[in-house]
Amino acid sequence: MKSRLAGKARALATTLIVGLVVATGVAFAPAATAGTDDYPSQWRNAPQDSVVDQWGEYNRECTSFVAWRLHARNGYEMDFHADATQWRQRAQAEGVRVDTTPAVGAVAWWSFGHVAWVEAVSGGNVTVEDYNYGLTGQYAERTISAGSPTNYLHFKDLVGGGGSGQGDGVGGAHYFGKNHLDPGDVLSPNQYIASSDLEFALILQNDGNLVLYGGGYRPIWATNTGGRSVRDAAMQSDGNLVLYGPGGSVVWASNTGGSGPSHLQLQDDGNAVLYKNAGGVSWATNTGGHNTFTYDGSGLPAGSILYPGHFLRSPDDRYALLLQGDGNLVLFGPGYHVLWASNTGGYPTKDATAQTDGDFVLYSRDGGAVWSTFTGGRGSSHLVVQSDGNVVLYKDDGGGAIWATYTTGRI
Repeated sequence: MKSRLAGKARALATTLIVGLVVATGVAFAPAATAGTDDYPSQWRNAPQDSVVDQWGEYNRECTSFVAWRLHARNGYEMDFHADATQWRQRAQAEGVRVDTTPAVGAVAWWSFGHVAWVEAVSGGNVTVEDYNYGLTGQYAERTISAGSPTNYLHFKDLVGGGGSGQGDGVGGAHYFGKNHLDPGDVLSPNQYIASSDLEFALILQNDGNLVLYGGGYRPIWATNTGGRSVRDAAMQSDGNLVLYGPGGSVVWASNTGGSGPSHLQLQDDGNAVLYKNAGGVSWATNTGGHNTFTYDGSGLPAGSILYPGHFLRSPDDRYALLLQGDGNLVLFGPGYHVLWASNTGGYPTKDATAQTDGDFVLYSRDGGAVWSTFTGGRGSSHLVVQSDGNVVLYKDDGGGAIWATYTTGRI
């Protein structure tokens, strides 16, 4: 149940693994499917405690399985390796929240020396996945009382909670449905428009501030009207963009009235611009200059390739799957909010290929595989970015889904 590495032996093993990964340029991050023993075969099929994983844990131990689950499902990399008995202490030392409240994606910890990954929370019960429970060296999925574990460690929960999750994105705000405001359009509090590549979002917050977000939900421009009572943001037919307060009082304006009918365009380079319908620019946030990306549709058919700097977008324009220039394949929600990633940043990724054998693979420039869904041999399949936030690999013969990011409903 525990990590069996200690001291210099563990450090040496970790060094050897890191060296091997760097030398080969291959860092497989297998697709994780809750409720299924998809622990990587190179560790699952080897005798227990005969192989050290990439986090310095021995194979088929509870610590190795949970470290992998955190990597593959939560997008979190363990920065320590220790026996299961030490995980609570080490987590607390890292500033990770530790309590008795379960959450999906949290780590269930028992003081006698066992850890498990929380798959689901329902009422007073939790469903957990683990390895080596009862010293079997095998995978198990169990539904137990939520009070059974001693504590829950919130490294990066998938739903709520959690020590080091990403930014909140646009949260519960409502998408206006396009990347611009036409004459007569009115943006209500808690509504936003987004650039076509979803890197930028302009939202009228409930606090009265109109804010342009980008780059990890970082504010890059605002009207600085937070704390004021704002009824709406109106794109008037006279060309003026106005924030109105209760009773019709003007809280802020672009002061472009009289320039004629205009529309506010949120561009992929990060600039929000008032374009006059008759031609010309009347106003802008002057926040342009950011990288732009190439749109390749909402899916990737079998045999197709996604190149760095290209992205797929859901039919409702709320989600984008981008192969970044650094080699990382990332699923973004509006406002450039990260929902899922292949965690391959820094690797020499050449492209992402939907193979005709059913595998979806990131290839390096030397032709080696950097990451894969491990679905080869399942038959011709196509990748789809859905409007519910999930990215799914479907069999072309109608046989259903064979892989997914499990990000349904997230934003």
